[in-house]
Amino acid sequence: MEAGRAAAEEARPLVSQEGRDLAEFRGCQPPQFKGDSYPDVADQWLSEMEKIFSVLGSSDERKLAYAVYMLGGEAEYWWRGTRKMLESRGVLVDWDCFRRVFLEKYFLDSVRYAKEAEFMRLHQGSLSVSEYAMRFEHLARFYSQAISEAWRCRKFAEGLRHELKRVIVPMSIVEFPALVEKAKTVERAHMVRDCSLPGNVCFRCGRPGHISRDCQTPATSSGSAPRPPRPTAAGRVFALSGAEASTSSDLVKGKGKAAGEDVLFLFDSGATHSFISVDCVKRLGLSVSSLHVDLFVSTPASVSVVTSEMCVRCPIEVSGRRF
Repeated sequence: MEAGRAAAEEARPLVSQEGRDLAEFRGCQPPQFKGDSYPDVADQWLSEMEKIFSVLGSSDERKLAYAVYMLGGEAEYWWRGTRKMLESRGVLVDWDCFRRVFLEKYFLDSVRYAKEAEFMRLHQGSLSVSEYAMRFEHLARFYSQAISEAWRCRKFAEGLRHELKRVIVPMSIVEFPALVEKAKTVERAHMVRDCSLPGNVCFRCGRPGHISRDCQTPATSSGSAPRPPRPTAAGRVFALSGAEASTSSDLVKGKGKAAGEDVLFLFDSGATHSFISVDCVKRLGLSVSSLHVDLFVSTPASVSVVTSEMCVRCPIEVSGRRF
């Protein structure tokens, strides 16, 4: 009698510990999986479970028990049948086995390969930097090879829009969170520059608070509204043409691609901006936007050329590298 009571008392702490462990697991609010047909949902569920297991330091035995505990609906019925089949074949049913058959059932290799291919093709496009970063991190999980922090940063930076990439890439940032924050900062600066005027302004005088039909400013004789002087900025270019380049031993010429077409580049280390000829713009069919300043560009002949237009989102490729 005494021996039986002692054995019961010894067994009680073990059960109590299991109960405390289960309560701690449930306190992490683990998600339930009911056999959702969307592969992303299955992958996300497994990732969330593994994150909880990592925090709790769960053993493989507990991982299997807790994962099965969180199955419901069709997924619970699937596992019951699958487990019986595996055990009848003499297969060791452990956590690794569960993880493998779960992914085979709910996350096919074809889906994983498609996600990996999407990751390799990913570019920012019309997404904001925040949206691009979220999509990037989601798809990076499906890349089959090990990813270093430096490679992740290069891949992300190369996928940014041209106006952001030309600023970010030369910084050579190798910490992903810092890279994303810097890209957001550059994006905000571009948004402020491109949206310097309030949304509701008069088309006649350019002032806010009213529209053109209510404008009290008289129209000029030419029919155009008087405009305040545009701000100006200075720039410098060493050569503007192939003829000028041919007379200089300091300038390097080379071939590359702009907007996917073959073009001739003049590499000018002394230039403050990248310039493109009007004929080339027409030939490539590039879209032209207005600058918010008049750019006065000085040339070797001490003559200033004024431009107020720019080409945006025009990818340049030299020696296989995109800029």
